[in-house]
Amino acid sequence: MTRVLLLAALALACVASPALAAEVATVGDNAVIVPWGDWLVALAVSLREPILTILLPIIAAYIIQAIRKVYPWAALFLTQRRVEMMLEAGVGYGLNAVQGAAKGKTLSVNVAVPVIAKGTQYVIDTAPPAVIKAAGGADGIAARMFRKLDLDDHASEQAVLIPAQEQISAGTVDADELHRMNEMTRR
Repeated sequence: MTRVLLLAALALACVASPALAAEVATVGDNAVIVPWGDWLVALAVSLREPILTILLPIIAAYIIQAIRKVYPWAALFLTQRRVEMMLEAGVGYGLNAVQGAAKGKTLSVNVAVPVIAKGTQYVIDTAPPAVIKAAGGADGIAARMFRKLDLDDHASEQAVLIPAQEQISAGTVDADELHRMNEMTRR
């Protein structure tokens, strides 16, 4: 549809460019000039409203269709970015909340379990539900935190991740404790 309109406009421009008025005939010594350029301008002005009324919805439909095709990708990217930011905050909180843990330090099994448990609970208490769901819930968050931490050679999924998930599901890490620790780290 748009190609046809563009081709019609191009043809009109080619035809109209040599002259905007043409000499049709001569009567005596006087030339009869037909001002068809003025007529074209008048026609274009009178057709502006109907053309815009027809073209604007078509253009808007193409734009909306393009947005609908791009939206899932954009939403996925933004959600994944938000999950990563949330996990970084959870890991940072867990490392700060557990004595003997520090960023860049290799964590032992005894230190890694509470780091994951406290960090996961912090994320659950502070992140929006949609982001928690996108991360896979409490177990998904704990598993992702497990992969982000630098653990010693004795650490394994059985030794670290499963006990941390058990602590989270048992509720041994409560929100009040997290808030108290959060206030302590702010001071």
